[in-house]
Amino acid sequence: MTSLADIRQAKEIGKSVRKTREAQCLSIQAVASLSSLSTNQMVNLENGNFFAFNQDLTQFMAHAKHCAEMMGVDLIDTPGKVPGTKSKMRSLEESIPVFLQKIA
Repeated sequence: MTSLADIRQAKEIGKSVRKTREAQCLSIQAVASLSSLSTNQMVNLENGNFFAFNQDLTQFMAHAKHCAEMMGVDLIDTPGKVPGTKSKMRSLEESIPVFLQKIA
């Protein structure tokens, strides 16, 4: 079963790949051809859509790491950690809008 943490991690990794690509002024098509992925797969990767990768976070991360290597950066040095991102992971309670939270 897919966990919320896996989805969040995939989104953060996708953002990092996009930021790296944009910082190097590369198009999605260029990075896709460098990394032997289709343009559609690159779009899914940058959007953090790991459902397009059979709901397998390890497969998603392997593709992201390969793309980063093709761009000449070490984007993912340890599983679960994305260097350069300073966003704090929010808890589930913080993710739910106040008006939808159950008042106890």
